[in-house]
Amino acid sequence: MRADFYQLNSADPASRYSVLCRLLEKAETACQAVYILCQDEAEVAHLDQYLWAFKPDAFIAHACADQKIDSSIILGHPDSVVVPKHKDICINLCSDLAPKEYERIIELVTQEPTMLITTREHFRAYQESGRTMQYHKL
Repeated sequence: MRADFYQLNSADPASRYSVLCRLLEKAETACQAVYILCQDEAEVAHLDQYLWAFKPDAFIAHACADQKIDSSIILGHPDSVVVPKHKDICINLCSDLAPKEYERIIELVTQEPTMLITTREHFRAYQESGRTMQYHKL
């Protein structure tokens, strides 16, 4: 099991979305299922719209956890009733720790001070749980 941290140069939390989309495209190509853990329902709704309009000539097919639609990319939040069956990748956009049953956890880190504190806590928790740690500076 592994955890990847991608450090962005921006302090803007929205800057994570373009990196997220590139990671989703790679996961689709590799036929890997992804659960995106958003902070709350509002972020799920925002990201849902963002993924449909990511590129002018394309979109990233996905579903929201509450839609009960089968998709390899699912958007949810900590209070989502439906949790995906797959356990390949969880991209954590939430301040909570990602569920531990995922084979790979990805955290997208901005330079926003509160996020940096949370990220350090997440890094330590994943490391203590025995995950292989990877750090990518973008």
